[in-house]
This record gives sequence, C-alpha cells and structure tokens, in this order.
Amino acid sequence: MINTCMKQFLQSAGLLICCIGLARFIDLPANVTPLLALATFMPFMTSNRTLQLVLPTSILFTTDLVLGFYGPTMLFVYGSMVLSGFLSRVLHKDNIQTLLGTSVLSVVLWHFIVNSAVVFFGNGYGPLTPEALMFDVRLLVSTLVFASLFYGIRSLFVEEQADIIKLNDYKNDRIRISKS
Repeated sequence: MINTCMKQFLQSAGLLICCIGLARFIDLPANVTPLLALATFMPFMTSNRTLQLVLPTSILFTTDLVLGFYGPTMLFVYGSMVLSGFLSRVLHKDNIQTLLGTSVLSVVLWHFIVNSAVVFFGNGYGPLTPEALMFDVRLLVSTLVFASLFYGIRSLFVEEQADIIKLNDYKNDRIRISKS
C-alpha cells in the first residue's frame, strides 16, 4: 500500500510540475507566477538537494525556449531562482510559517537582484521606484498564494498517507490476533 501512496505522490508531483510549466503560457498578469513559489516549496517535495535547485530553474529555462529569451537580465532571473531554492533548503522547517517567510525573503531578493540588473543593462526601473515596487507586489502576492496552496495540498496528501498506513497497521494487527 505504501508503494501505491508513493506512486500517487509521484503522479501528483508530475502533474504539479506540468501545471506550473503550462502556467507560463496562460495569459496571467505580469509577475503572477507559481515558479518562485515552487522554488521555495521544493524542500517539502524532495530531499534531493540537486533537484531542489535544478527543477524550478529548468522549468523556467524550458518555457523560455518557447517564449523567447530576454537578454542578459535573464541570467539574474535564473540566479535568483537558484538562490531562492538554496535559501529554502537552508532555512527549511516543516511548517507553513517558514515557507511563507522564505517566500517573502525570496521575493525581496529577487526584487533587488533582478531590478538592479535591469537598471545596469539600461532597460527598466530601479528597485526602489514605485513602478518596480508595484510590479513586484504581484510577485509577492502570487508567491505567497501559490506556496500556501502547495502546502495545503501537501498537508492533505500527508494526512491521507498517514491514515492509510494506520489502516494497514490496524488490519495487520487484526490478522495477527485472529491467527493466534
């Protein structure tokens, strides 16, 4: 039965990853994306440290192959994604408060790193301008919403898996009692 739970988890994780990739093709408002939330959520999905860093960035890169590249600032976007994944791994505790705190920290770092790069390469607003701040408020809200959603769904899955294991233990105990 545990193998069935693991299979369901892998199918669910695969579906989540596909949905996040497809979300980049939906006409969402600018900076509303689940990708940064995924980067902060990865320690909840896997203990594989490499996968925690590579998966969100590879989804971003794969979708950029289709959507198009956007100049040298994209290196800072990718770097911010990796940094967010690294911070999430280092700060990870299995609770919603740490996830939301890491999400806020990731957005703040993203805001300063990417907007500084935009200014450096001369094609946008600086980090402390009202335009940049308003643009990244959407990133903050979407990251918090998606991270909370991922956590809630994971919590349901973990509770269901624990119930299945308890049920199996109960059945096994009853079988042992009746054979005695």
